[in-house]
Amino acid sequence: MRTIMEGIRVVEFANFIAAPSCGKNLADWGAEVIKVEPVSGDIVRIMGTQYHSPAEADEAPLFELENGMKKGVAINTKDPEGKQLLIDLIGTADVFLTNVRERSLEKDGLDWKTLSALYPKLIMAQVLGYGEKGPIKDRPAFDYTAYFARGGIAWSMQEKGTSPSNTVAALGDHYAGVQLAGGIAAALYNRMRTGKGERVTTSLFQTAIYGMGIMITTAQYGNKMPISRKKPNSPVANFYECADGMWLQLAMLQYDKGLPNFAKALEMPELLENPKFNNFKSAIDNVEELVQIFDAKFKTKTRDEWEPILEQADIPYERIQTCEDILEDPQVWANEYAIRMKYRNGHEGVLTTTPVHFESMPERDYQLSPKIGQDNDEILGAIGVTEEKLAALREKKVIV
Repeated sequence: MRTIMEGIRVVEFANFIAAPSCGKNLADWGAEVIKVEPVSGDIVRIMGTQYHSPAEADEAPLFELENGMKKGVAINTKDPEGKQLLIDLIGTADVFLTNVRERSLEKDGLDWKTLSALYPKLIMAQVLGYGEKGPIKDRPAFDYTAYFARGGIAWSMQEKGTSPSNTVAALGDHYAGVQLAGGIAAALYNRMRTGKGERVTTSLFQTAIYGMGIMITTAQYGNKMPISRKKPNSPVANFYECADGMWLQLAMLQYDKGLPNFAKALEMPELLENPKFNNFKSAIDNVEELVQIFDAKFKTKTRDEWEPILEQADIPYERIQTCEDILEDPQVWANEYAIRMKYRNGHEGVLTTTPVHFESMPERDYQLSPKIGQDNDEILGAIGVTEEKLAALREKKVIV
């Protein structure tokens, strides 16, 4: 049985997270993804230590997460011969995927104008920081900066009166990566109809703006972020601490409709009798008082005691989990949202999986991320580089 993207070749000239995560989605869907690294390797190979994780040649979880299921070549593209190898390799691809800044691409002849003239059917896919226009288009960007900071997320996610929320590494990168994968799929479909290539872009900054769309749209009417848990937009779309120190998130978005059921579940019929709380408008007018009442109520039972009560009452809720909780969550494993795999040193690890599933996709064995330059001979040999030339390029440190 064929995979969804069988027969599609992607040349990925990218580092860090956003574009490689896009490549990982495409690889999981069955595309042949060739990762092009510098001869020293992608910097993510050695970044694990700052996240208390291994960063070794035979076990590097941060690199593995974004680069499993890919092939790998290592080329010094700053050398003219190396740059030409990359250009020739791009000529064999359906998709050229990169997050290199635009001015660097133009300098090296790897920009859309140049490549589309050489390869008219090529799909060029780029993760940008802030977009291709505007006063800061060339500013270096990470999801810490373009997504969390300028995109308003760090400010909006804080508890009001504290400080901007500390970031979750690569959250924006992964969102940008998966949406670019969707754009690539659309461009490939369009090429099938027209025979023409396409340039597809996304940016970390717009990814944040898109995600914050409700808050940004309503800001023009006076809706302000951040908010406080003690004074939320709704007392039943808020989170509460239970007797055991665990937390529950409520999401009862239709207050008036859901209040009778909610009051019954909490054994608080007085909510229906008190005009301060028995309709949404009054509840908002008295939201701080009502949050205090719910705070006291939820602290009368543990989270495990509250969950079946809310479940039986069909109240939208969820437990607030830690990353450690997620590793043990049966819902994760039932849906294969994570996999267990073995590194080259024999250690077992857990990796999250890409978030799109296809009913007809055949099950595939996991393929470890490539070692630096692992597939140089196969990939470069296939574009006409002889064994003698490969040896000469290694001697000059153009490849490994």
